[in-house]
Amino acid sequence: MLNVGAHASRVQSPPNFEQQSSNPKQTSASESTKGKNRGKGVKDGSKNHNIPQRKHDGSSKKNHPTSSGVDTSDVPPNGTSGTPGHQKPSEYVHGLRGVKRALKTLKKEKVMPTKENIVGCLRCGDSKHQKTDVRKALYSAIQQEMIVKHDVGSSVQLYVRKNKKLWTYVNPLGGEPNNYSKETWAEIQRFLGSSEGQSAMLSSPSRYEAGLVMKQMCLKDHLLGDILRILNLLITAKKWIAHHPSGWQPIKITVGGGR
Repeated sequence: MLNVGAHASRVQSPPNFEQQSSNPKQTSASESTKGKNRGKGVKDGSKNHNIPQRKHDGSSKKNHPTSSGVDTSDVPPNGTSGTPGHQKPSEYVHGLRGVKRALKTLKKEKVMPTKENIVGCLRCGDSKHQKTDVRKALYSAIQQEMIVKHDVGSSVQLYVRKNKKLWTYVNPLGGEPNNYSKETWAEIQRFLGSSEGQSAMLSSPSRYEAGLVMKQMCLKDHLLGDILRILNLLITAKKWIAHHPSGWQPIKITVGGGR
């Protein structure tokens, strides 16, 4: 784990783009007539750009933090398929929308926009985005200059929409136990000691999702970014939770009779 400071970086936000029609070109007498009169009409000044958007809302088996709806105006030029009037987003556009939606949620909850947190956010959100290939979506978004990657330290990368500033997030590796009240720790201890709390935590597939479990079932008034810091303190300072050194699972709860 790297000690990453919560310093804001600068990023920039993408412009709004219009969707280009996918109707195949046709040649007919009527089209020829339209071509002759085109100079008298208004020319189509739509710009064609590829944009990402990622969606996150609470539709998994547990209720998770939600975010605002998808901006459907953000569609790249070749990002649709199907017949006119029944167009479906391509895998590319679908992935970019998911990334964009996830970033909105992470900003609201003051969570670091790492790849791991973006994946966790999507996995817990709308079922349409739970299987999104985040690595591929981020790569495409960076190539299309819709998402900007910031290197923090030697091995931490943060992702933000172009033309948007990196928000102030809670550093999950910071803080001390005495930053939180005795009542807060007592509530957490009761939660971890309950069969319901233990079951939910032990089945969490990632640190991000364990934080969401705590937010829903225990620390409802805390931002997720703050809860992820508390979770780290539970592991490093309190020693109430132990996780596998190679990742998250399997975990062990060592307080309140945990298994």
